Amino acid sequence: MFEPLFRVVKNGKIGFIDRAGKIVIAPESDPPVPDYGCDDFKEGLARIEVETEEKGLLGVGNKKKIGFIDTTGKVVIPPQFDSANSFHDGLALVQVNYKNGFIDKTGRMVVPAQWDVAHDFSDGLALVTSGGKDGFIDKTGKVVIVPQFDGATPFSEGLAAVFIGRKPAYIDKTGQVFLRPEVEDAIGFSEGLAAVAVGGKWGFIDKTGQIVIKPEYISASRFSNGMARFRVDGKWGFIDRTGRKVIEPQYDFADDFSEGLATVQIGRRWGYIDTTGQLIIKPQFNHASSFCGSLARVTTDEGDGYIDKTGKYVWPPSR
Repeated sequence: MFEPLFRVVKNGKIGFIDRAGKIVIAPESDPPVPDYGCDDFKEGLARIEVETEEKGLLGVGNKKKIGFIDTTGKVVIPPQFDSANSFHDGLALVQVNYKNGFIDKTGRMVVPAQWDVAHDFSDGLALVTSGGKDGFIDKTGKVVIVPQFDGATPFSEGLAAVFIGRKPAYIDKTGQVFLRPEVEDAIGFSEGLAAVAVGGKWGFIDKTGQIVIKPEYISASRFSNGMARFRVDGKWGFIDRTGRKVIEPQYDFADDFSEGLATVQIGRRWGYIDTTGQLIIKPQFNHASSFCGSLARVTTDEGDGYIDKTGKYVWPPSR
């Protein structure tokens, strides 16, 4: 289990702190690629970005390349990729010459960069695109579901939403159609339910295909921490798995719950609510990210900082 580390900026240089706000890697390097979803280190490695000189048709030019450092700040995978995602399940998605593949933690290309589009591994499979069709590969790069769908979402809870023509369906990991609901649009399952669209409105089905939450929302999200976001009349609120409106639509925007709190936007400011809708940290930030590892990254006019769940800074905003 890796302890989370978080990217900080001081005097234009990048370092990393632990969840107590203690500097673990001193701010001394040029900015790495940010990862705003969670802590910057994933599975013990973090992405860095450097400028390199490359020869092209127009002569020598600078191009940014991506590599990885470990929790001591040592470069363990030299910058060499055009783009790269963080590690998931031991592999990282990278791009070389506009094609996508996967590397392991030694930097070895486990899945050759041959796919037009690829997504992080989820449920042991990765969604890939070739020739405009979507399919899935395993961690060895073997094609387990031939690219054949007109659209797809990553696997979640053993199922993936796919489009056959304009019709959504759900397939299992063998590629067999598991469920073909009579809906217009669909996303993946989360906590046993999946958001689907009927008549231009969103509701939820269970894994039998039965509608368990009536389609009545302009937008809806996946369930997280037992709650799902919905939007009506331009405002966001939250429902539980029974469809009960736990938090009435009142926010200009809201993000999913994470570690018991959700970011919400009121006017131009961001704050945090708990699962009862109580405002735990008042809207005061220019932007706010979800909690991860007990900390959340927030942005003010002074720069980026980190707060704990009481709203106290463990790292004051800086740039």
